[in-house]
Amino acid sequence: MRDKIAYFPERKQRPVKPMEPGDGGDDNNAPKRPDVNRPDTQELLKRMRRVDKDQSRRYRQRTGE
Repeated sequence: MRDKIAYFPERKQRPVKPMEPGDGGDDNNAPKRPDVNRPDTQELLKRMRRVDKDQSRRYRQRTGE
């Protein structure tokens, strides 16, 4: 059983740079949520009714509308 155990070297510790004021707290580099208008749910329900009336009913029940 001892032949099958793999021994890994210990993880190397790297020195950590201390955070200075202004490091990492700047949100300008963070990913932004895209500026997209929320779709009109009434229009979506109308389109769904054209395809399948029962589907629009199930969607309303699921979303609480």
